[in-house]
Amino acid sequence: YIAGFQYGAKKAFPGIKTLNDYSNNFVTQAKCKEKALNQIAQGSVVEFQVAGQCGLGVLDAAHAKGIFGIGVDADQGYLGSWVMTSALKRVDVAVYNAIQAANHGKLAGGANKQFSATIGGVGYGKWSPKVPASIKNAVATQFKKLKAGQIKGIPSTVK
Repeated sequence: YIAGFQYGAKKAFPGIKTLNDYSNNFVTQAKCKEKALNQIAQGSVVEFQVAGQCGLGVLDAAHAKGIFGIGVDADQGYLGSWVMTSALKRVDVAVYNAIQAANHGKLAGGANKQFSATIGGVGYGKWSPKVPASIKNAVATQFKKLKAGQIKGIPSTVK
């Protein structure tokens, strides 16, 4: 998630500065909130959390400081209009495809599978009503290209 987010941000806004920090925790919301508040103090205007339950602290920090946060895994827009959107991990697609493969005798054990945008394995959630149409349209355009396999060179590790 982080590598892809940074890649897209730098393509959209060359020269943009991205900040990374790690809580080394997927549960304790206070740890992630503290990390996010530190980034916001450094000038962050959008906080993207990728830390499960701990990441709810990031979204809380965004809310407290009046900036956007981006949810992760499931659609976290229900938290409020400060959640710009969410990066969705479509586990339902992965489970369905695994069951279908098993039903057809084609489930390969011991193999990693990628459930990319091309097969609906990832996506984004509903948009905050505060997000301008221009941003929504730009993301939709890029996501369409991603689904079509037209975006190449996305790194798999954070730089």
